[in-house]
Amino acid sequence: MPRFTTEIVVRFNHVDPAGIVYYPRYYEMINQASEIWFEEALAYPYPKMFAEGWAVPLAHLESSFKNPSYLNDRLTFALGVTKIGRSRIDLSIVTTCKDEVRFLTRQSIVWVNHKTIKSAMIPDDIRAKMEGFLLDEAEDISL
Repeated sequence: MPRFTTEIVVRFNHVDPAGIVYYPRYYEMINQASEIWFEEALAYPYPKMFAEGWAVPLAHLESSFKNPSYLNDRLTFALGVTKIGRSRIDLSIVTTCKDEVRFLTRQSIVWVNHKTIKSAMIPDDIRAKMEGFLLDEAEDISL
């Protein structure tokens, strides 16, 4: 299955004094890529999600830093779904620049009621759209 891709340009606020991406900024960027996925691929932007009483907080995160990224690099974030449960969505994100892997991430987000922060069942229409990004085992990344 195809991964959803989006590009984020490394800006001055992303880099440290050595001119490379300061590692916490990658987490901001993967969050941005996930938010763009919800908006563009799932047609369910965060403002609408929150207005309808839902949220998708992070439950688990693991990463591997492969190569440095620099100011003005155009990073491609390729997001795929490895598993969808009742409320949990496991994502695989490969971050590249000019075909070089920079950063690998596996994360789990959980569909929750925004007010109670209790897990809830993913709505069927959103689940169906997510299933369009399900990866085969061979397409998953190894950190």
